[in-house]
Amino acid sequence: MKSGTLTRTLHDCSTEQTLPGGSFVEPAGRNHVHIGRNLGTEPVVLLVTSVLPPGQRLSNDAPQPPCDR
Repeated sequence: MKSGTLTRTLHDCSTEQTLPGGSFVEPAGRNHVHIGRNLGTEPVVLLVTSVLPPGQRLSNDAPQPPCDR
């Protein structure tokens, strides 16, 4: 995380915040749906490294977690 604060609402309705200098891993699979938001005033800037098998999509659309509707 380069700047800003990213807040993610996870599939189980818990939330995680990532601050500048922090990092996180997003596991693959249906049980790892999340909504990411910038709730602060500074732009969120992420440095991303993606490791994907050939032909696999980076993301898939999924329903919002029930607590985030």
